[in-house]
Amino acid sequence: MGAEAAFDLAVKLVAGVLVFITFKAKFYQPLKNCLKKKIVQPHVELNNRCDEFEKTQEVLEIGVLAILHDRVYQACKHYLEQESIDVEDLKNLEHLYNAYAAMGGNGTCKQLYERVCALKFKTD
Repeated sequence: MGAEAAFDLAVKLVAGVLVFITFKAKFYQPLKNCLKKKIVQPHVELNNRCDEFEKTQEVLEIGVLAILHDRVYQACKHYLEQESIDVEDLKNLEHLYNAYAAMGGNGTCKQLYERVCALKFKTD
């Protein structure tokens, strides 16, 4: 490589470094801020909305479980007082209890439900 070619290469290299430094100094931060605003920020907002949705979902699940518990508990108490149950009411209670158990209900209603299942059937 001749002296002239080496000089041209050095000039191009220095010019490239200067262009890079100028680009970084003038354009990098604004470009970074723009990309952050357009790309990253919407995801942060979406993640926050997802977190809020998950909290709401958890509260709703707890509420539905509480309602199912109350409904199964009250129905079981009623049929145990009557000392009998008809087939349709048992199917309805079974439907409620299965949903309650699938949501992670505790053993309080299970014991009552099993006692109701052991009752004699009504004959009208």
